[in-house]
Amino acid sequence: MILDCRKCGNKVAFEVKVGFRALCPECSAYLHSCSHCRFLDEGTSRCLEPVAEKVRDLETGNFCDYFSPAYEESNAGNTRGSGDRNEAEDLWKKLTGKP
Repeated sequence: MILDCRKCGNKVAFEVKVGFRALCPECSAYLHSCSHCRFLDEGTSRCLEPVAEKVRDLETGNFCDYFSPAYEESNAGNTRGSGDRNEAEDLWKKLTGKP
């Protein structure tokens, strides 16, 4: 799974899931935060999950059980990711250092 950092745009790869304390290696932004969650309504800055606790700082890491990455990409073609083959190949080269 690949998550686009909402702060700097860096693509961060995860083998399983985004951990509670996961940070972007480029800008140190918390990745398990409301700003990276697909349930965040960007227009109102509120969670679309009706039973989720209110979080005051959308950028701070949290322990929300409803967290689901907003800009997730995978081989299965997930949520809002582009799925562009060239983009995936470029990322693979960047991560592995292979041409």
